[in-house]
Amino acid sequence: MAAEFLSSVGTSYQIDRLISEANNEIVFCAPVMKLHESVILRFQQADQRNVRITLLYGKERNQIRGQRWFKEFKNLRILYHDKLNSFLFRNEKEIILTSMGLLDLSGSLYRDMGLLISKLRDRKAYEDGIYEQELFIEHAEEVFAGANYEKIEDITRPDEIIRDMPYLSYFGIEERVLENGKVRAPSGKLYIPEMEFYNDGTIKFQGFKKTRQRHGEWVFYTYEGFVREVVIYENGSYVDKIYCDYENPAKPISKYYLLFGIGNSVKKLYDKNISELYFDSSIEKYTGFDKTKLFYHIERFIKKRSIFYQPETFQDMVDQLYAALYE
Repeated sequence: MAAEFLSSVGTSYQIDRLISEANNEIVFCAPVMKLHESVILRFQQADQRNVRITLLYGKERNQIRGQRWFKEFKNLRILYHDKLNSFLFRNEKEIILTSMGLLDLSGSLYRDMGLLISKLRDRKAYEDGIYEQELFIEHAEEVFAGANYEKIEDITRPDEIIRDMPYLSYFGIEERVLENGKVRAPSGKLYIPEMEFYNDGTIKFQGFKKTRQRHGEWVFYTYEGFVREVVIYENGSYVDKIYCDYENPAKPISKYYLLFGIGNSVKKLYDKNISELYFDSSIEKYTGFDKTKLFYHIERFIKKRSIFYQPETFQDMVDQLYAALYE
């Protein structure tokens, strides 16, 4: 079952559960920023668990004027985007698309409906929902940020990004040398490196900007570390999107993207700098003798067992993973 239809009562229950069961991240998009007391209470509890909370609202920017419930939150960020006109709520496992706002969870005023999309049952729909939310967030205006919710541009500088960014040769970058915060490609053009992380240090996305606009391939990763999709831009304009469907043998995933996912998994599991990791790199250089943790992590993600047989390099791992998926 790809998605679950929700009645008014079911929608209210699932919204409450989605907040309560979040462990890492909550992202709520709602045109109207009016919250029921029970929702505020759940957000307070999530904030105390150090869950990162992003609330994005639309319509009138000053609609939160006079609201003070969020002032003491430490892990909350509130954003505004004037084009937002949908209710879309998610945590790291599920997404709810609904007509129900956050004020009338009792369903006493309106008969709302919704759809519950599980990452486990329909990963593509879930990841597409994340992508649309991220597009809004990227171009939204920040209205409030708690003490623990530092923005990436405030805490990360281009020199730190280029020092740690992996797979530079794939992007055509030969040296980690910056000129006024930009890296020079063999063509002579200068690009600004961009990379953002999940709260555990796993890479969330990476790419380059030209004249402050996304350009070329931008790689987006799942929370588990694997490549979710690659979006191609031309001077900030969307050109194409390559979705990595690990369950569809008819659409093989590039071995480069498999390597990127394995490398990001190494970063997640072992907290290693993977800036120099590539196909010919030794696995044990990054994992030590505990390679089985990495093997299990990958096998659990793609839902296959015993796919690795004594690989020594990441090229070996990629080849064996590719064979398990498509041969």
